[in-house]
Amino acid sequence: MKTKIFFAAMAIFLISSISRAQTQNNEMKPPSIEERLKMVETKICLPLKLDSNQKEVVILAFKDFFIEMDKLMDSNPRTIMPEISKVEPLEKTRDEKVKQVIADTLFTKYLELEKSSRPPRPNEEKPPKRN
Repeated sequence: MKTKIFFAAMAIFLISSISRAQTQNNEMKPPSIEERLKMVETKICLPLKLDSNQKEVVILAFKDFFIEMDKLMDSNPRTIMPEISKVEPLEKTRDEKVKQVIADTLFTKYLELEKSSRPPRPNEEKPPKRN
């Protein structure tokens, strides 16, 4: 009887650890470029109330940025984030493209929205989860 209980407990432990490991691997997968562009549209374009031409330029600027960031991430899979010295020129290029199509007052709001929509860095503290 004790052996049956022992094997049942081991089976439950094994199944739960396998299922937990699978969910953790799925959480590590970054969102696709299309998903990130939808996020840009909802978190940046809508609050700024951009017209269709401005929105198109902003989306294209972010798409180019995401493609280049993915290349940087793929070039060095050992690190979580690429070096800041390589990311800053990409951000600057993206922001210059956006600045060409929106007013200066909107650009300052854009910068605030862009910073607030960034995912947290690995060493930053994450906000508490809501129940």
